[in-house]
Amino acid sequence: MIQIDDAGSGSFVGGTCIGIYRPESNEYYFDIIPVELYSKENFNDKHYLNAVVNIVKDGFIALNVNKSETIEICRGYMFEKIKGWLSEEGFFWYGTHITGHFQDLVEKNFELYTISLGLPESYIKYTHYPFHFHKLLKWVYADFENRIGLCKVGWKSWASVENSKPVESITTVDSSKFSCLYCGKRIKKGSKVRVLKFVTNRENIVYLHLKCNSTKG
Repeated sequence: MIQIDDAGSGSFVGGTCIGIYRPESNEYYFDIIPVELYSKENFNDKHYLNAVVNIVKDGFIALNVNKSETIEICRGYMFEKIKGWLSEEGFFWYGTHITGHFQDLVEKNFELYTISLGLPESYIKYTHYPFHFHKLLKWVYADFENRIGLCKVGWKSWASVENSKPVESITTVDSSKFSCLYCGKRIKKGSKVRVLKFVTNRENIVYLHLKCNSTKG
């Protein structure tokens, strides 16, 4: 059996991880759809779906997949085009809900990938929704010019908020629970900080060390 799943398609930051797994032998292959394919120009044409086909083709070669093996595919929209390719090539496949070890493996790969992009490990580890849009948006605005290029800017959700420019001020924090979203380090209680506030469907607040530089969106 061969299983195919994805992780990160719902994350504003980063591309998408596509994984291919053979549970009988614990063989695994993965690759990342480049975030550039989620630009405004590429997103509407769904070029990222073509990338899925190319990744699966390469994975099948690497794992020496043959047509006697049953293919299980996650039911998500990411696999619209690969289903047609599998049928044309004579593979037997069906859509299902992928769970267990393989799902955890693909999600871990995506997590490590986003950490390599600069997302602080602590920022995505300790929450039930590590890749929530507004949570990631705060991280992006903390260093906008360097981070917006890491994002799926073709999304309608980004188009609806991209004109919400942060308002900057300086204040003193009376708690030690905040971290600087520019450098990722803890902010000491009683410190003066720079505050960025922006409004989407709610008010969002970003705290930055005074010494840390942010760039405006």
